[in-house]
Parts: sequence; structure tokens; C-alpha cells
Amino acid sequence: MASVSFPTLFLILLFSSALLFSPSSSQKCTSQKFRNNKLFANCTDLPVLDSHLHFTYNSSNSSLSIAFIAPPAQPEGWVSWAINPTATGMIGSQAFIAFISNGSVVVNTYNISSYSALQLSELSFNVWDLSAESDGKNIVIFATVKLPEKAQSLNQVWQVGASVSGGRPNKHDMAEVNLHSKGLLELVGGGAPAPAPAPGSGSAPRPSPVKPRSSAGIRKLDVTPLVGLFVLLGSFVAF
Repeated sequence: MASVSFPTLFLILLFSSALLFSPSSSQKCTSQKFRNNKLFANCTDLPVLDSHLHFTYNSSNSSLSIAFIAPPAQPEGWVSWAINPTATGMIGSQAFIAFISNGSVVVNTYNISSYSALQLSELSFNVWDLSAESDGKNIVIFATVKLPEKAQSLNQVWQVGASVSGGRPNKHDMAEVNLHSKGLLELVGGGAPAPAPAPGSGSAPRPSPVKPRSSAGIRKLDVTPLVGLFVLLGSFVAF
């Protein structure tokens, strides 16, 4: 009975490891929980600015509930999440911007119509359950918005800034990460399954410490490919 060569065995084990740890296992958002046990159907790690989005899309009434999590560029700065109904960038976006003022977290709405000073304004769609919290590092924006009927996706824009003056967010940096903080959010199948509720309760939502290899980020394993691998391995050993 011939033995399996080391290179062959190494390739088989490497392929098995790829099956065990799917790309979703590296998603940070799957290990984030809220102390108030607020749940969302999906979550996604946004590609820049260490930002994360938890969301639930209710197709029966075309509403989208979100929790946007990000650290401000500086502790006295701000974070923002927005929908742009007409384009893919900042101009035209309908934004939620949150920051800490006098020890409390404030969240306001802005219609970003130009690059000039921001002005408080109502948005082009209905908004309810709007609030914001801070865990000392991140600011979390909660909101539910009304979307067009049978919406399948939307243009999202997110941003962080370093300072606020007179209750107005100051301009953010123009680094590459700031210029690429936008993308398409697929409302159906656009994120990983959200985690189970955290034990206990409390008033402030707080992302739990990130553990990139947390079991919460590992999806249910389909063992069928592994059975095939073991059969393949057996054939190498037998012949």
C-alpha cells in the first residue's frame, strides 16, 4: 500500500481549511452585538473607515432599519451615513450625522446639496426611530427609513470627520479612504447573517470586542465536500 506524498497531503489539508473557514468568518460585524439586544437581519463590513452597517429590509412596507457603527476621525469628531437617491457620491445624499455635544450624542439630518457649509434640513424620504449612542470609541447611528416600493438596492455614502464647530460638522479629510467611502447596498442578500442577541440588557448599544476568528463569523459548514475529500484521501492511501 503506497503512502501519500507530503506535497499531496499538504494540498488536501489546505483545501480542507479553505472549506472550513469561509470568507464570512473574517467579517467583524458578525461578532458585534448591542447591549440593548437590538437585532438586525444582516450586517456588512464597509471597505473603508473601519465602518460597519447592520440592517433589516422589510419588503412588506419598503422600510430599511439600520445601525451604522464607526469611530470619528478624532474623539471630538463626527460620523455619518447617508442614502443618495439620485447619484453615487456625496452631492445629493440624504445624510445622518452624529457627534458628541456637551456629553450627549446628537444626530441630525442633512440634505447635502453642495460642498459648502452644512445646513440642517429634512430628508427627501420619511425617517423614524432616529437616535445615536456612543460606547466611548465608536458612535452608532440608528434609523428606519422609507424606501421606494420594491427597492432592491440603494447608493450608500458614509464618512467620518475630526471636529465640530458651533454644532456644525467641519469638513472631513480628503484622503483616499474618505473619497472611496461609498457603494451599492444590496437590500436582499447584501450582508452576512447578524449575530444572536447579547446576554443581559442596557440602554447603550456597544459593539463587543472584535475577534476576527470568532465562531459567530463562521457559517454552518456543509460537510458534503469534506466527505468527498476523505474518500479521495482514502484512494491515495489504498493505491
